[in-house]
Amino acid sequence: MLGNIDRAFLPITVKAVRLSLKTVFIEKVRELGKGEIQVISIVTDGVSAEPIQLQAEVYKKVKKRSFLPIGPAGITLYRTETDGKVPGFLDYRILIMEVDEDIRKVGEMLDEVRQDKQFESFKQSLLAVTTFTAPQIALIGAAADLTLNLVAKIFKGKKDRQLYLLQGSFDNAFDDLGVGFGIISQGNENATITYQVEVV
Repeated sequence: MLGNIDRAFLPITVKAVRLSLKTVFIEKVRELGKGEIQVISIVTDGVSAEPIQLQAEVYKKVKKRSFLPIGPAGITLYRTETDGKVPGFLDYRILIMEVDEDIRKVGEMLDEVRQDKQFESFKQSLLAVTTFTAPQIALIGAAADLTLNLVAKIFKGKKDRQLYLLQGSFDNAFDDLGVGFGIISQGNENATITYQVEVV
């Protein structure tokens, strides 16, 4: 792995980029011993065949002040699909929710978002991106916002509670896609997460 890189761009020898969720610590749940936690991530890069990468995981019977059962390597939220094709920009959203036990299957929720006409329109626009100037970067952010809004609509009216929402971005030209930050810890009174961008 490459550590801190003192340069404007990641070196051309980089083959792959990965954004992974390392840990999720839940401070409190609504129902003791019965909390179901859903982790939803949206990562947009503008260069992949699937430029809007959406995934979700559900964890059952989560107790307060406990870590979600995530393996030692974490959960990969994003990975470049082609060796040597390094994105110029990454936009990410990580949403932690406590969900009602009658929640629909995760796969159905993801399919509903992906089949939305606006989602497909943004996806096709991102596939046409060839440079990373301000308008293209704004498009990437707008696509992530739309996806997050579509997810929110699905949960509207359910007995669900947002514990934490993280929104951020990394730029290859300015911060080496976040590689130099190492493991990042962020959170609030409900949940704390750690995540990291790594390259090989």
